[in-house]
Amino acid sequence: MVMIVVYHDVHSVAKLQEVARIVFAHEGVDTFVISRPQGTAAQTGVPEVHLAAAKKGKRILVVPDLKDAVEVLRPRKVFVITRKAEKEFDPKEVRPEDMVVVAGTEPDATKFDIDGWEPRKVTPEGMGDVGYVATVLCMLRFAGTG
Repeated sequence: MVMIVVYHDVHSVAKLQEVARIVFAHEGVDTFVISRPQGTAAQTGVPEVHLAAAKKGKRILVVPDLKDAVEVLRPRKVFVITRKAEKEFDPKEVRPEDMVVVAGTEPDATKFDIDGWEPRKVTPEGMGDVGYVATVLCMLRFAGTG
C-alpha cells in the first residue's frame, strides 16, 4: 500500500523524531506530512526529520495546516485519529489513496466534520499520539492494507 501519514500540530522535537522513525519503518507509507509544526518541533525537529527522510529515500512534506496537505495531495478520504470520535478505526476501510492523520495535540472531532474527513478512534484509549501512529500502522500492516 502506498499511503499518506500526517502528523498534525506537533510541538515536541522528540515526539516528531519518534513518529518519523515509526513512519519511515513502514514500507507502505509513501509520504510523511508534518502539518502545522510549532516551536522547537518546527525549528529543530523538521530539519532533522527532513534529513532522515532524505537518507532513507522517503518523501516528506511540511505544510502550514492540514487543509493544505489535503489540497496538495488530494486523498480520497482523510481518516483523523481522535479519541473523541464515535466510530472505531477499521484498517479495512483504508485504501492506498487515503490519508491518515494523528495529531500532536488532541483535536476536537467536530472540527473534522468535513466531507471526506473521517474521525476515528483507536483503542486502547490514552496511549498518546506516538502510540496511535504505531498502532494504526501496525493495524494496517496486519490487515494487509499497509
